[in-house]
Amino acid sequence: MAVIRRSWADEVVMMDGVGVTSGSYSSPVDLQADGYEGAHVTVQADFPASPTDDLEVYVQASLDGVGWDDTPLLCLTIARGTDPNQVSFVVRDVARFRLYCKRSGGTDTIVVTAKCRPWRYTSVG
Repeated sequence: MAVIRRSWADEVVMMDGVGVTSGSYSSPVDLQADGYEGAHVTVQADFPASPTDDLEVYVQASLDGVGWDDTPLLCLTIARGTDPNQVSFVVRDVARFRLYCKRSGGTDTIVVTAKCRPWRYTSVG
């Protein structure tokens, strides 16, 4: 009898220490090309001393990697009260996705690192 299990891909760096102010896009992640079901995403925000802004994270989806949805799939706010602050979430059932990160106000530069690990289901045995 075959067993279905989750098979994890290597970690993908989407944003590597990017100084975010008015807004920055991550590298897109293509789940469809290699038959991935979804991805576990981790976003870390490193705030400056005495921060006044939070980090806003928007997840955008796309069928082709060119035309991105106008309305985000998911919106998160990473609070400045914990420094650094990390949030993890799952993105699934889309062909491609990317992150758009921006500060909530007009003061701080927030250093953002975002990574993901895609997965697909495989049959074993």
